Amino acid sequence: MRILFLIAAIVLVFMIVRTLFRKPLGRSKPEQRPLPSGNMVRCDYCGLHVPENEALLSDGRRYCSQEHRRLDHQPRQDD
Repeated sequence: MRILFLIAAIVLVFMIVRTLFRKPLGRSKPEQRPLPSGNMVRCDYCGLHVPENEALLSDGRRYCSQEHRRLDHQPRQDD
């Protein structure tokens, strides 16, 4: 019985100490990333919208990455 009481007392002290040293909730602001400025364009391969200045232009088509540009230019294999 003493061991059970001792374990309960240790857990209680631990919880009290943890709540005292915890940061107050609501005080810290969440990190805000700046929104991309300018026009958004659609990737002609997957449909993802990316900032116009980050899009890759190839043969009048826009892509979100080199991989999608490469895949769109590959001949398609019909099964």
